[in-house]
Amino acid sequence: MPGGHDRERELDPRLGEGFTLLETIVVIVIIGIVAVTAAPRMLSISDLAAAQAHRKALADLRFARRLGASSGCPVRVAFSGSGYTLDQRASCRTGAFGSPIADPETNRTPFVATMPSGVAITSDLDPMIFDELGRVTNDAGAVFDATVSVGGRTISAVGETGLVRAL
Repeated sequence: MPGGHDRERELDPRLGEGFTLLETIVVIVIIGIVAVTAAPRMLSISDLAAAQAHRKALADLRFARRLGASSGCPVRVAFSGSGYTLDQRASCRTGAFGSPIADPETNRTPFVATMPSGVAITSDLDPMIFDELGRVTNDAGAVFDATVSVGGRTISAVGETGLVRAL
């Protein structure tokens, strides 16, 4: 029946629209290539863990600064390769550090943060102490600028102001 397809197109103009098999295969191949090259970069679990640890460390250092300034008692941040702890002086102004601080996120004492597997943390000032003015000091009380690296991402603390920021 010649012209049968034309009659069907007159009845339903959408008929004949769409993709050919070749076009569909080309699109699937392109999507596959993009997925193979881009997905590992976007979905790397270790990168996600490092970014999350960096954000948590940034928030915790800001918390330590605020707590030191608001309470009037210095807060010590002691680093290890696998994490950090926060504590205060037992008698606020003098004596050894060791008075535990509760983690505001979990409300558990002592405040101990552990890095995820494969994420390292290093600091050029260990321990880092936020004094009653919110400044960054060392054990002797001298004011210092400090940097902390968490999973290859840098956090900076300005000594005189205590400003903690991601770089």
